[in-house]
Amino acid sequence: MRPIRVLIADDHPDVLTALASVVEDDPRFVVVGTATTGHEAVRLATGIPVDLALLDVHMPGGGLAAVEALKELPAAPVVVAISAQSAPSLVDEMAHAGASGYVVKGHVGEALPDVLARCAAGEVVLPRQHAPVPEALQSRGTG
Repeated sequence: MRPIRVLIADDHPDVLTALASVVEDDPRFVVVGTATTGHEAVRLATGIPVDLALLDVHMPGGGLAAVEALKELPAAPVVVAISAQSAPSLVDEMAHAGASGYVVKGHVGEALPDVLARCAAGEVVLPRQHAPVPEALQSRGTG
């Protein structure tokens, strides 16, 4: 079984390096690209095979716009949003745009690889305090 190809986008270089390290340390994944803007993430995903994109919600080029653009690609990757904020309205916005997961940066730790694997397998994974995802979102294709 080949590793899940992951693209990571975050505008903070130290966070980007830390996220890439956590993902690369797990044999289920290989980081195929990193970006510091939403536009760069979409551009990279159009040129290389990406199974899953881990995107910062608040970065230049917009995390929301990047999710929407990635979900329009012919080989759309699964998208997991990551942010320091977990406001229910923000989680809803990202889920409705097509994100299959949402991770709070302060809670990344060892849980990140498992969240990514679950999302890659078709699950919708949102913060615990968030209301259940509507059934229509749970059953949507993850492309």
